[in-house]
Amino acid sequence: MANLAMAQAVLEHAYQFYDVENWYVVAECWDAWAVLEELDLHEAKTQVPFHLETAAIAHFARLIAERRTVH
Repeated sequence: MANLAMAQAVLEHAYQFYDVENWYVVAECWDAWAVLEELDLHEAKTQVPFHLETAAIAHFARLIAERRTVH
């Protein structure tokens, strides 16, 4: 199950890779609670819990990739 530590890991990754792809959007527009809410919503939708921080980061990488293909 997603937790605040996972959300913070996503934000740390976003700041570390700020200049790569669209990670700056996560770094600038999301806070830990918003990240956690997205992770919780995804878990509820898919019925698959996040067990690792890397899975949470990968989820946001997919969101970034989807955003890039839409715009």
